[in-house]
Amino acid sequence: MINKKGFTLIELIVAMFIFSILAMIAGGSFVSALTLQRRALNIKKVEENGRFILELMARELRVANPINTANTNCPSAPVNNISFQHPVNGAIQYSLSSSQLQRRVNGVNTTISNPDIEVTRLIFCITGNTVSDHWQPKVNIILSLRSGGLAGQAAAIDLQTTISQRVLSD
Repeated sequence: MINKKGFTLIELIVAMFIFSILAMIAGGSFVSALTLQRRALNIKKVEENGRFILELMARELRVANPINTANTNCPSAPVNNISFQHPVNGAIQYSLSSSQLQRRVNGVNTTISNPDIEVTRLIFCITGNTVSDHWQPKVNIILSLRSGGLAGQAAAIDLQTTISQRVLSD
């Protein structure tokens, strides 16, 4: 009797098939983990940029006097830009231009949103800015941001804050 050592062709094909199935599962898991990591990074980028924008506007609006935009009829007729006089920086205006947030200080425009982030909505709702209405001036800011990226990796966020001015209107 001849002693055969080694594998048959069928055993090799079955082993390669099992190995390829395991490699596809591992590769798919790696790609999914990479997609989730990129999505988390985009969410973080959008959130950080949104918080930066809202904090910058809030710091300046708290001490503004006066807000040069009249009361708005929100939510039916909000405005998408705001002008005010800052005690130190002078005339400031915030507006949306080509999916980027613009800050105009004494006639000089600066983009304050990240170029990788698209600002899809900027709304200001102003109350208490009319003479003798006896309301504390308040500004509601609604901001929507979206990041770029491949399908499944893009992120979008909606933020809102209310700022009460330190200066009374009457």
